[in-house]
Amino acid sequence: MKQSDFLKVVLPFKDKVFRLAKRLLVSTEEAEDATQELFFKLWKSKEKIADYKNVEAFAM
Repeated sequence: MKQSDFLKVVLPFKDKVFRLAKRLLVSTEEAEDATQELFFKLWKSKEKIADYKNVEAFAM
């Protein structure tokens, strides 16, 4: 999976992930860190997530 393909898959739910992290962690900075860490982990396993039908559900 190329970077452009990855971004097309994950960017639509970036705000939703952040809002969930913010609700759970309260701190904006911690929520930003958690969101960034999640997307980094998704990037590292980008070949695996290509097989999932619903990447958003997997990420949440």
